[in-house]
Amino acid sequence: MQNENAIQAIDLTKTFKIKSPPSSGHFVRRKTLSVNAVDNLNLSIKKGQLFGLLGPNGAGKTTLVKMLCTLLPPDSGTATVNGYDIVKQPMQVKRSLGTLFSVGERGFFWRLNGYRNLEFFAAIYNVPRQKRQERIMDVLKLVGLEGSAFDLYQRYSGGMKRKLALARTLLADPPILLLDEPTVGLDVISSRNIREFVRNTVKETGKTILYTTHYIEEAANICDQIGILRRGRLIACDTPNAIRAMIKQSELVYVVVEEITSDQIERMRSLPAITSLTENDEYAMGNQRGFCLELRSVDQVPAIFDFLFKEKIKLVNFRREEPTLEDAFIELTGRP
Repeated sequence: MQNENAIQAIDLTKTFKIKSPPSSGHFVRRKTLSVNAVDNLNLSIKKGQLFGLLGPNGAGKTTLVKMLCTLLPPDSGTATVNGYDIVKQPMQVKRSLGTLFSVGERGFFWRLNGYRNLEFFAAIYNVPRQKRQERIMDVLKLVGLEGSAFDLYQRYSGGMKRKLALARTLLADPPILLLDEPTVGLDVISSRNIREFVRNTVKETGKTILYTTHYIEEAANICDQIGILRRGRLIACDTPNAIRAMIKQSELVYVVVEEITSDQIERMRSLPAITSLTENDEYAMGNQRGFCLELRSVDQVPAIFDFLFKEKIKLVNFRREEPTLEDAFIELTGRP
């Protein structure tokens, strides 16, 4: 049976040695500590999936990417990329991957134009000579640089440099892309263009993408599945909606009403469906009153409407509050 996973990590671990923080004594010898940047990580990414990897600084995202593309050897465990073992079959792994790190402009020649730069890398990646010109123009068009192909690289903007790095990643047409924070440091328009490229153009080719980012809602908007790393461990792995639901313990609704008395407010507060009621006039205007209601579950919402109808209280506005992926990220990564 053919393996449906494009990437699979099995008890993958990478340990670094660091010096302990200096103590109060000037001549006290600092201890050497071992820190697991990636700690017994188990992860499966299916073929054709756009997988987002989130985590605070130092969570192990870049270390994981470097191990998957064979730049760093694991200290224990292993991983397979496109069915090849990263320790035993590094050359096959490299041929299966296109990798873009967050500082994507490194390695380009500043006095060459975009086309000549890609021509150099096409030779390194063993793109057949007779197909190089066509392939270079194809990837430049994919990333939106066909009109700037013959401009000097030193004149490129930050967004154009990142796009050229993405074009270099695609040159050999690999089945799997590792994109390590591809939009970091870019302006809003350049970031959006790269996100749209990843979501639309690359996704349509059936490639598998591992997309690491600091921008939480960015991952929520483009990724099929999201994993959250904390201290080298995968603490959550599911769809964006499922991860949001992990922290949802009650239902919050906001209502704006007209002509409600203090006595009616207290009776509404005592309804079995409501666990707490606080006044919130953020969405109220004029003589309107706004309230934030915490309910035991979404099934209790009809009880609120029934009460307002019976009491002949005019409902002006109603809104449910859904937790964001950012809320889930902060709560999950902040847990001890």
